[in-house]
Amino acid sequence: MTKTLGQKIRELRVQKGLTQGDLGGGKVTPSMISQIEADKANPSHRLLKWISDKLETPIEYFLTDMQLQSEKISSFRFAKALIEAGEPRQAIPILEQLADGQSLPMYQQEIQRDLAACYRNIGRLDEAAKMLEEVFSAALMRRETAVMVQALKEMGWIERERHNYPLAIYHWNRANHLHEEMENANPFEWARLLQDLADLHNYLGEYTPARSAYEKAMALLSGTSDLKGIADVYLNLSRLYRAAGEYDSASEFAQHAFSINKSIQNIKLSVQIQETYAVLKAETGQPQEAIALLEECLEQYEKYGLRERIAPVHGAISNIYLKQRQLEQAKFHCQLALEKCLDDTERAALYRTWAKTAKEQGQIQEAMEAARRAIDFFSQAKLPRDLAYSYSLLGDLYKETGDLTGAVQAFENMRMAMEANLKERGIVL
Repeated sequence: MTKTLGQKIRELRVQKGLTQGDLGGGKVTPSMISQIEADKANPSHRLLKWISDKLETPIEYFLTDMQLQSEKISSFRFAKALIEAGEPRQAIPILEQLADGQSLPMYQQEIQRDLAACYRNIGRLDEAAKMLEEVFSAALMRRETAVMVQALKEMGWIERERHNYPLAIYHWNRANHLHEEMENANPFEWARLLQDLADLHNYLGEYTPARSAYEKAMALLSGTSDLKGIADVYLNLSRLYRAAGEYDSASEFAQHAFSINKSIQNIKLSVQIQETYAVLKAETGQPQEAIALLEECLEQYEKYGLRERIAPVHGAISNIYLKQRQLEQAKFHCQLALEKCLDDTERAALYRTWAKTAKEQGQIQEAMEAARRAIDFFSQAKLPRDLAYSYSLLGDLYKETGDLTGAVQAFENMRMAMEANLKERGIVL
């Protein structure tokens, strides 16, 4: 079987007794080398030349089959971008071509799960369930408990959508038992599973198993700092006790949920102030200090369950790296931001950052595709100023390819967007 680029790099690095930090050599982080070796990130030609020199190996050795792999990874990323953009129907044919077990073996489970999610999103529930059963069976053979748990969770959601509640409960109970067998089970994911199970029991009027599942979720979260998760469990317990006519207990849990949510808002405000301060640090020529502060913000947002702020922070880090021309890190954080993004306006800005980064790397076609995605989202959000800027970027990219007709059309669209922006501000031309 042909080795992937990442497998070749890792094999040579190990043979030469180098760590990932040694190979990065200060040019890129060990984390980025790890991503490349796992075939989750593609190095630029310049970085690949650096790696080949460090490994004392002709770059041609790595370029063998790299183009085909690069095309497949690019296709996979494009499919994921379509999913994030709410277009699963368009992602399906791409994922179906990649779900053969040979195209991207390192991503096989992720491809199958993404494909199942797309099938589920458009109502093809039988195909989604079948795909997840394949994921579960393969994970069972390899004894990959975490993958089995995730597949069972998703199978349970499908059965709930089908209104096959006993089977949904069966899948989720199996996932719960597997969590109990895991040595280092993630308490947050386990608690989320138990809450889904409890919610369904509660919906069916089965209050005793619902209460038991909620209380177990609470026990898991009580040893963590996930205040948002704890508040959610308190609120659900309040609902359950209220439905059961136990109003004193319902009132007590509701008060706990209220108090915790007020505390979360205060914590969020405090971290957002640090986030703003970090951006100012970057703008005043202190990029490393800014990145360190933003990484602290990420830890705080993760810690307190404020996940809606994670994508904007990764986006800010990406922009700082882009200005410093550390392009691999810029794209890495941009990709993380896109995976976590919950808002279309933020998503548009991230695609524009991706386009600018790809342009700097000389990956013009990739940059053009990202610029078009940014334009689509800015158009939907009716943000003419950002739309004009994105059209300007696309026009420059067309010029670089020699497509003057495309460039002229892009710049004309930019002019129209600028006029719309002026009219929006009350300036009459």
